[in-house]
Amino acid sequence: MILLALFCVPLIAMCNIIITPRNNYLRLNKIALFWSLLELVLFIVFLLLFSKIDNFQFSYSIDWLNILFTTLGWGSLIINYDGISIFFLGLSIILIPISLLISWVSIKNLKKEFILFLFLILSLLIAVFSIMDILVFYILFEAILIPMFLIIGIWGSREEKIKASFYFFFYTLIGSLLMLLSIFKLYSITGSTNYFTLIAIDIPHITQFWLFLGFFASFSVKIPMIPFHIWLPQAHVEAPVAGSVLLAGILLKLGGYGFIRFSYPLFPIASEYFSPFIVFLSLLAIIYASFTTCRQTDIKRLIAYSSVSHMGLVTLALFTHSSEGLIASIIMMLAHGLVSSGMFMTSAILYVRHHSRIIKYFRGVVIMMPIFSIISLVLILANMSFPLTLNFIAEFLSITAAFSYSHVVGLLSCTGILLGTVYSLYFYNRIYFGNVSSYIIKPRELLRYEFNSFVPLLILTILLGFFPNLIIKVMNYSNFINISL
Repeated sequence: MILLALFCVPLIAMCNIIITPRNNYLRLNKIALFWSLLELVLFIVFLLLFSKIDNFQFSYSIDWLNILFTTLGWGSLIINYDGISIFFLGLSIILIPISLLISWVSIKNLKKEFILFLFLILSLLIAVFSIMDILVFYILFEAILIPMFLIIGIWGSREEKIKASFYFFFYTLIGSLLMLLSIFKLYSITGSTNYFTLIAIDIPHITQFWLFLGFFASFSVKIPMIPFHIWLPQAHVEAPVAGSVLLAGILLKLGGYGFIRFSYPLFPIASEYFSPFIVFLSLLAIIYASFTTCRQTDIKRLIAYSSVSHMGLVTLALFTHSSEGLIASIIMMLAHGLVSSGMFMTSAILYVRHHSRIIKYFRGVVIMMPIFSIISLVLILANMSFPLTLNFIAEFLSITAAFSYSHVVGLLSCTGILLGTVYSLYFYNRIYFGNVSSYIIKPRELLRYEFNSFVPLLILTILLGFFPNLIIKVMNYSNFINISL
């Protein structure tokens, strides 16, 4: 029942939003926030009921879809969660009320449609992280493109928002077409698209190589890995704050989740074979994106390139094929989802007050906005993996996995941490310290709804930094770890 409730609440919320008068912005905000918080409460109950003994839990079969699937010969469609997918589910649910809060006033045009798209994305994410059929996963995986494409194109903040939305759409769509061809080939070989059936079948080695490359093309664009990263800075710069929060917070994680859930379990030999190449691309992403971040002049673009560097560390840790690397990649995605979302929110607050994101125009913000500056400092320290934050746990395990793979790889990956410290401290020092810039014309401190939107991000980042075993113990009982290790 609890799993069914998680699926139903976003749909009920969308119906409630539809019948609410369009011009009543306050009521729309309150209704959307109520349903998003109710979904969060249901997830907390779901997490408390989650057992650490079974691999997959809360299984639910959709009977009317199973009739169709059985007719087509695809097997049954089952939705369930394990110790990996449950955390991505939680991250998705947490970011929706935060997106609503940070957009409380800034989004006024087509407010109803904007809220509907947020709940539509949530519904699709809940389904993506629960579906155990690879074809349905692909359909839902690509369906998320549509509402995000519209959010960037309609509610983007600058003139190039249409161009940015098409960058996002076509890069991710074209990359995913190769994944679709791989799924068709898998079905022709095995006669099924069911995840558990495919795991049990031994796929020929040469076929594994080609199928792995098809999946890799899709997931590497979604993360994104260099050289498939071109769309990300453009999309982040033009997206509204809620779009940036969802894009950095959870949508980038779909590629990492796909690697963890499908690429290695289905194609283990190919995954091992291509791991040196992927480790090389990951190191390139870490070093190149870090250097590129250092030379950015736009706040949002700087945070976007920082995300490319951190996601490079995710794929590096994952393709070392060690237990530390697997756990590190998941924790890094969760930590990045929390911290990068908060950093994009800080850039939006500065933009709303001063109508600019150019770094050179800011100076002395700490004098005029001390509370905001303290929050920004905590996020910056977390982004550079300061001890007692979740990011520190993630990067420590990632570097450990890198050194276990190769000492050279470990040393090169450490340069990413060094450069991350450089651009993070330079960024904070340049904007927040010094004499107050003449461009700061409206130094208004955080409003209540803005402050409240940061609270869950800061609490989770620090709490899980103190107690990382709250995550690791649950992950140790996931189905994937049992398969791969």
